[in-house]
Amino acid sequence: MAQTGAAVEGRHVARGVACALAGGVCWGFSGTCAQLLMSDYGVPATWITCVRMVIAAVFFLFLTAVRDWRDLVAVLRDWRSLARIAAFAVFGVLLTQLSYLNAIGYTSAGVGTTIEQVGLVIIMLYVCLRTRRLPRAREAAGLVFALGGMAVIATQGDPSSLAIPVEGLAWGLVSAVALSFYTLMPVRVLAKWGSMLVTGLAMLFGGSAASLVVQPWTMDVQLSGGGLAALVAIVLVGTLGAYMLYLQGVADAGPVKASLLCCAEPVSATVLALVWLHAPVSVWDAVGCVLIVVMIFLVTERERRPAAAPAEAAPDAGLDSENGAIPDDPPLFAGRASVLGYYASRPAAREDFGRVSALLDVGHETFASLGIDEGRNKKYPSARRLMHSIKNGTTHVVEDERGRLIAVFAVSFAPDKNYARGIDGAWLTDMRADPQPYAELHWVAVDRPARRRGVGMFILDKADRIAREGGRASIRADVYPENAPMRRLLEKHGYERCGEIVVKDVLGREKRRAAYERLLHG
Repeated sequence: MAQTGAAVEGRHVARGVACALAGGVCWGFSGTCAQLLMSDYGVPATWITCVRMVIAAVFFLFLTAVRDWRDLVAVLRDWRSLARIAAFAVFGVLLTQLSYLNAIGYTSAGVGTTIEQVGLVIIMLYVCLRTRRLPRAREAAGLVFALGGMAVIATQGDPSSLAIPVEGLAWGLVSAVALSFYTLMPVRVLAKWGSMLVTGLAMLFGGSAASLVVQPWTMDVQLSGGGLAALVAIVLVGTLGAYMLYLQGVADAGPVKASLLCCAEPVSATVLALVWLHAPVSVWDAVGCVLIVVMIFLVTERERRPAAAPAEAAPDAGLDSENGAIPDDPPLFAGRASVLGYYASRPAAREDFGRVSALLDVGHETFASLGIDEGRNKKYPSARRLMHSIKNGTTHVVEDERGRLIAVFAVSFAPDKNYARGIDGAWLTDMRADPQPYAELHWVAVDRPARRRGVGMFILDKADRIAREGGRASIRADVYPENAPMRRLLEKHGYERCGEIVVKDVLGREKRRAAYERLLHG
């Protein structure tokens, strides 16, 4: 089972790598088409930006409605998600499009796309600041090769001078900042609604706002057959295809890796400009391309995970608890640390029983510190129930990159009698449906040194995937009202509070719990 889970995880990362690379190539093609429109047909960058975004938005939203129109209706009722998408539309999508095209207009497709990749520096700095660490060896090497390739292309081998106009450099740096926003801003809404819906709404919001300001219908733009073909290619390949592929790459492979892989964009733009537009390519351009290709191999080659150490029963077993920290803290991209290779989950095995029990004891101690009675008198779950859960594959453990068990959680598909007793409120799914439409999340416990490092969000992501693979439309959870940290985590991940339920223990004592449910989209 563990090998199967690892294989599935590996396939997701591989898919993300492929999508990010393909997105970069499509963007490079888009830049070449834009250069053709601006240089040969005199089309303003603002006109291209407005037209491509609005038309692409129609395609995105149409495909979303065909696939599942209920998602489109649901997101329009989620004001928090709409606010995040609107911010992403302005500071991510619109700013990226406009600055990128202006950079190309002042320079060329290859140079403009190259400068844009300076956004990698911003993203890498963000990761390091959030995690208070230096770049890993492979990340640092990939970044050096990426920046080296970009510098060689931009300076043509003469570091004392820049072979591009100042305006082109300025717009290129703006596009680099916008690229970092574009990469980092949408992670949460992507996880909740998917890349197609998020991109469609962002294109619609950004394109509409830009059109109101620019008024492209007042511009005198005349295109022949070749110009129209280039415009169609920009929309279908360079916008629709590129954005879907790139955002899927972010969702599967993580923001840092997806952005590094998209350094293939200047390579494709340079090659296409040479083959199609017959633009001159110097030896320095070729050297820069080679450096970027080397970077791609560095970034995509995954580090080998060391074998897991035997589980221990001590509460802090397997962790460096001398200073209360775990070495090599992962980035906190809403659980995306998992696909960057920092965390992995698997069904618990019999030999994990001692360590899992210790982790649950840590959870009981946390309850006590929050003023919650459970765990002070009698352990829950009992040893017998825990072992039964391990045997039937309900309990899962989380390992860090060194194979150390740092957290536990359970996802159950069996009916919960506490949910059948009724709720002071209303569930999102029908309790009477057959088969049962929901899965249940229980027993979430994270070791103290591993907290505030993205483990909780990783668990919720994994629980979603397990529930989807089990054919469930939603996942439920119930928590003590006093457990504010868990309630905040659930709400941050997209769970909705449905009301309160009453849970009875073996002695008939009643305890009230806050009831949550999350609909699983896609």
